[in-house]
Amino acid sequence: MTISNVSSLDDISKFSQGLEKAGIDPSELIRMFDAVMAQEGEKRNASPAASAPAQGSASPAASVSAAAAPSATPVAAADKAAGTGENSVSISNTSNHDEKIGEFLNGGSTTAPVAEITLKPGETGKLSYANGQGGFMAEADSSGAYKPSASRLEFYADAKGINNTDVSYIDGRNAAIQVSDGKGKSAGDTQNIASQAPSDIVSHDSGGNATVTGWYDGSSAAMQAGGSFMEQKLGTGNAYIHPDDDQKRTQSANPMTMAQDSSQNYTASFGDA
Repeated sequence: MTISNVSSLDDISKFSQGLEKAGIDPSELIRMFDAVMAQEGEKRNASPAASAPAQGSASPAASVSAAAAPSATPVAAADKAAGTGENSVSISNTSNHDEKIGEFLNGGSTTAPVAEITLKPGETGKLSYANGQGGFMAEADSSGAYKPSASRLEFYADAKGINNTDVSYIDGRNAAIQVSDGKGKSAGDTQNIASQAPSDIVSHDSGGNATVTGWYDGSSAAMQAGGSFMEQKLGTGNAYIHPDDDQKRTQSANPMTMAQDSSQNYTASFGDA
């Protein structure tokens, strides 16, 4: 029997006697009932404005959606810069995957870079080096490891800031690299040739990104086939395919045509192999 069904004094008396037989204090029950009703009254009287968002503020759901939604306009990677020195290469990721690009100095480690940037497709970052330094820039594989079979953007700056810059696929090609001084000189290429290569000269990392076997020293059939394929597709005038390409070619078709460049600021792209 609910309290709302009690309609007479006799009913109330019988209800009270029933509670006493059950060992329940009627006054305690009434106090509990009053407390519940008081709480309900406070909820009804609360001002709706107190819980409403302030004017001009987004609702919590809208805030979450706005934070999670990607920007419609690519954000320039102005903070994606590493390395120090008077010389720099601004690198754009023109591939379809994230790229981690490291800078290595001659005589140092070839697996642990001295500077490193990570770029999403379409982003641009910068690696810098000092006068008197030489080395190369290369892209890591999908696991973040730098392999000796990677494409190289090679650089050297003498003490006066005169630069030598070239692109090398001698050890292998995991990226199409092109570099320019902004004054009409360029080296490398932007072609995706790995998809056309025979399967026996192409390997893939854990992310499915391809590497074409490089000539290196031509000591294996795969190296010879890889060097031949890249020479057929790219020639040897814009990048090193073999170690002696600069000795075999005329000056007009020499991959070192950017040597002794007075520019200290280059632009480059790293694309799909």
